[in-house]
Amino acid sequence: MRVLAALGRLPRVVLSGIAWLLAALAVTVGGYRGRVVRANLRRAFPTWSVWKRAWTSLVFQRHFTQLLVESAKLFTLSRRDVEAGMVHHNTALLQRLHREGRHVLVAGGHMNNWEWSALTLNQNLPHRTMALYKRLSNPKAEALMTASRGRFGLEMVRTKDGKAWMDRAQSGDPVAVIMGFDQSPADPLKSWWTTFLGVETAVFYGMEQWSRQFDMAVVYASIRREGAWRYTLHYELVAENVSDLPEGEVLDRCLAKLEREIHRDPARWLWSHKRWKHARPDGATLHPRHHHAAPSDHVTPPLTSNPSPTHLSTHG
Repeated sequence: MRVLAALGRLPRVVLSGIAWLLAALAVTVGGYRGRVVRANLRRAFPTWSVWKRAWTSLVFQRHFTQLLVESAKLFTLSRRDVEAGMVHHNTALLQRLHREGRHVLVAGGHMNNWEWSALTLNQNLPHRTMALYKRLSNPKAEALMTASRGRFGLEMVRTKDGKAWMDRAQSGDPVAVIMGFDQSPADPLKSWWTTFLGVETAVFYGMEQWSRQFDMAVVYASIRREGAWRYTLHYELVAENVSDLPEGEVLDRCLAKLEREIHRDPARWLWSHKRWKHARPDGATLHPRHHHAAPSDHVTPPLTSNPSPTHLSTHG
């Protein structure tokens, strides 16, 4: 984390050059967590050709190194440049919910640069904003991470302290809680088991639980890459009155939206995460899916969709 903070002092054009170099080095040794990436792609897309999976893996490596240098730059990037690089769409939805006094759970997956989005949420949402995070083993790295994500007003709260924070906050002005849901839960016995990308998957139940317990509207936030150091974030309503829905419906709808994003731009999801490390325990119910993304949305990305250094602005 300290290395990233130090790298952040370099100009963006230099950082993108470093990203290309890191990607080339990674590919020569099989890629960053290459075995995990390739195994995940085989699970998710068993009908793809070997070439298509290999190409997606290659593009992911280039994307991941770009994420590293962008995350480094976020430590020093000005507020103006941060906001220019992540443009929010359909904030009118959040404004309406805020006027109605509704607390909101903003769900998102690890697509494109989620770290960048964290620095822009407080400025773009009318709500008081809070993000949950897992405690890091290195206290200094945790302090740097929370300071970076929270430097423009986003409140960072450890997962274990989240409900206590919400108990205090829910009686005040409307809040927006930012919650990821696509990483592998620690305990497969306490997970919601369903399918994701056609694979039996353990899913965090927290999003479903929070939205019901605190009567929160649920909004999905999708991040799309638009070009060199530029993203857009799009808000979509998932559910306004979760208590009227069957159990698991919120998770099902959000998983479908994430699948849609992955099919649209498959190399931009965090394939290096060990998403399917758990097997479903004996007796655990496999809940059926009712909402699905259309695989026909898939587009194979060109490697040059991450721009070369010569296409970038030279200012820091």
